[in-house]
Amino acid sequence: MSEKDQAPTEKRLRDARKKGQIVYSSEVSAALVFLVVLAAIGSQAPRVFDTLRGLFDAMFAAMAARDPKQSISTVMSLALQGWLTLGIGIVVLAGAAGLAVSLAQVGGLVAFSRIAPSFERLNPASGMTRLFSMKSVVNLLKTGVKTLILCVTLWVLLRGSLSAPLQAGYLRPDAILAVTGKLLLSLAGWAALIFVAFAALDYAYQQYAFLKQHRMSMDEVRREHRESEGDPHMNSRRRSMAHEMVFNSLQDRVKMASAVIHSANAAVALCYAGKGKLPWVAARGEGETARRIVEWAGEFLIPTVADGPLAEALYESAREYKYIERGLYGRVATVLRWADGEDVPT
Repeated sequence: MSEKDQAPTEKRLRDARKKGQIVYSSEVSAALVFLVVLAAIGSQAPRVFDTLRGLFDAMFAAMAARDPKQSISTVMSLALQGWLTLGIGIVVLAGAAGLAVSLAQVGGLVAFSRIAPSFERLNPASGMTRLFSMKSVVNLLKTGVKTLILCVTLWVLLRGSLSAPLQAGYLRPDAILAVTGKLLLSLAGWAALIFVAFAALDYAYQQYAFLKQHRMSMDEVRREHRESEGDPHMNSRRRSMAHEMVFNSLQDRVKMASAVIHSANAAVALCYAGKGKLPWVAARGEGETARRIVEWAGEFLIPTVADGPLAEALYESAREYKYIERGLYGRVATVLRWADGEDVPT
């Protein structure tokens, strides 16, 4: 079997798309959803800050209250209400963003073959093969590396900001929130860069893997070309048969002609049904076709007249199965009378 070292053809890629096989990167979706969520949180930053400040105030008030249990219950209720109000909107936005990104990547593709029931998917052996496939290993390594980089980034940021949290016990709640917010902002910025970098690398890898998976051998390329364009030998044979059919049909029409008028380059076979009828063109041609018409007229004993100007005028003015033009009636009538044995054209 020849080596698959040829790039996939457009037809191979179209067929793969119909089966639901496309370049798709989950990292691109994750990165864009993460950016949308960050933007949403950033747009609600004042509201988040006010909610946190209110919770801090309520918490300190609860600690000084006579009935801490009731106060703590109130604080938890406020916290739940505040975070639900913010969280539901962000979750809905994240879901919509994820759906939009997925649709953008698949281009509105709906492949029922991907969701149709298949016994192969229920086969434990096939499941184990997919579990330990190269794609699964790459995805596992990718997730591990990204998690490791995020953890290292978090540790570096915490280490650099460790002195501030240690002093947090001596700061007012507003200052504590400012320190925490600065730390979270730095972490979000670095996380966004990491997500975007992984998305770009993963998309490039997915495209490479997709094209590699659909590479073709030279035999497959030739076979597809024959199926799409047709075998050159068969195409030549079909053209030859079509040529023969055209000339056979032309020969039959010349056979029923009343007269043939020709020049050095053109020939026109005319049919005339008798008095009261108009002559019409049964066959016409130039070059090789004209030579064939004159040759067949001789074989079928069809009266033939060499009249260059008249033949050219008939060829240019009348189409097959059409009557001749009125201006040529007189000259054609002379030829037809001669063909009928009445007169000789001059």
